[in-house]
Amino acid sequence: MLEFIFGFLLNYTPALSVFIFSVIILIVINIFYKILINQNDAKNIKERSKEISAQMKEAQKAKDTDKSKKLMSELMQNNNKMMKLTMKPMIVSLIVVIVLLPSLSTFYGDKIITLQDNKGSVTLSGQEYTLEKTNNDLTIGTISCSLPCTTEIGSHNYKVMPEGNGIKFAMIVAVLPVSLPFLGNMFGWLGWYIICSMPLVIIIRKAMKIYM
Repeated sequence: MLEFIFGFLLNYTPALSVFIFSVIILIVINIFYKILINQNDAKNIKERSKEISAQMKEAQKAKDTDKSKKLMSELMQNNNKMMKLTMKPMIVSLIVVIVLLPSLSTFYGDKIITLQDNKGSVTLSGQEYTLEKTNNDLTIGTISCSLPCTTEIGSHNYKVMPEGNGIKFAMIVAVLPVSLPFLGNMFGWLGWYIICSMPLVIIIRKAMKIYM
């Protein structure tokens, strides 16, 4: 059912598809935040927390221990209020992610193929390819590479690597022009979804005037 709903994403490149999916899922999540949280209350709590933090800095500079303790107590109370406000939409958001995110895995998830006598076949993007492994070399249709390797198969690039008694094909959904520290520049669907979501959540929340 979900694959039918999100099937239109296959009309775009994987990178754009995951980006569009990220926008959709974040809008859905933030609609629940908008409905389930009184945004005026959230705004007031957030602004008061900022004021308390500023006052605490001043009190600490003045070495006013009693005032610092009182402000710290009020800040903790504010944080508790924020936690209570966000609990329900957080649970709903988790359910939304658990229900919708597997759709991307269906389209762009890894494929692990078990070989029989070092032979097998794999279907990628609707095209079937024969597989034959000789020592560390793998033939994929008319393509050959030494494992592990990164190669173009059909219209997409894949990381191809041994996986137990089989071969894993991991689609590279996005390639960045620069390499990120510890992450590199090539990402599968999940990594690209996370990278897209980080700036999008800020933009969407500002656009929807969601303060928490």
